[in-house]
Amino acid sequence: MGRHVVRSVADLGDDLCLAPERFDPRRTVTVAGATGAAPRRLGDLVDIVTDNVHAGSFAPAARVLVLDTTHASDGFVLARHAPVAPAALGSAKRVLAPGDVIISRLRPYLRQVAFVDDGLFADADAVVASTEFYVLRGRAGADAACLVPYLLSTPVQAALAAGQEGGHHPRFDRALLADLPLPAFLPRRARAIAAEVRTLARTLRATLVDARALVADLERRLG
Repeated sequence: MGRHVVRSVADLGDDLCLAPERFDPRRTVTVAGATGAAPRRLGDLVDIVTDNVHAGSFAPAARVLVLDTTHASDGFVLARHAPVAPAALGSAKRVLAPGDVIISRLRPYLRQVAFVDDGLFADADAVVASTEFYVLRGRAGADAACLVPYLLSTPVQAALAAGQEGGHHPRFDRALLADLPLPAFLPRRARAIAAEVRTLARTLRATLVDARALVADLERRLG
C-alpha cells in the first residue's frame, strides 16, 4: 500500500531534497527514555569518521590489511586474507583504529556492521576499509563497541533500510546514522555492553586462529 507524506518547503532541508525516501516514517526509531527528555543521539556518543587515505599515506614497505564490505558481518570482521603493500590499495580507503565500529552504508539488509578488534592488527601495520563504510569512533572516552548490538537491532535495521536513497546503488546517509536516538539504558550500560562485544571478538579471533592451526597441522601430516 502506498504512503502519502506532506512536507512544507522548510522541511526539505538546505538541499530542497524531494526524494520520497527522505520522508519515509519508517526511518524513525522510537526509544523509551525519561519523560520529557530528548534522547541522546548516536552522534553524541561517537564521531563518524569519513577521512580518506591513499597508497601514498603509508610507507612503501608497510603491510596494510584491506577490508571491504564482505568482511563485516553480524558484528565482527572475518578476514581470511593477508595484508598487502600500499601500492596494491587501489582506490581511496578509510583508515581504522582498534575499537572502531564500521557499518556499510550500502545494502544495510546484509547486516555489515563490525567491531574492529585488536587482533586485526597483529600481522599488519595498518588496517583500512572501503569508503562504503562509515567509521564510528568513540568520543570523550566512550566505547563505540557498545553500539554493535544496537546497530544490528530490528528497529535500527528497518530505519536504515527505509532511509536508503538513490537508484543504482541506494545508500543511507551520514545524517540518518548520526541522528539515531539511543535508548535511555544504553549510555548507562555502555561499558558492560562494550565489554561483552570485546570478549566475543577475542573469542572469535582465537577460534579462527586455532582452526587455521588445526588445518596447518593436518597439512604437515599430509606431507
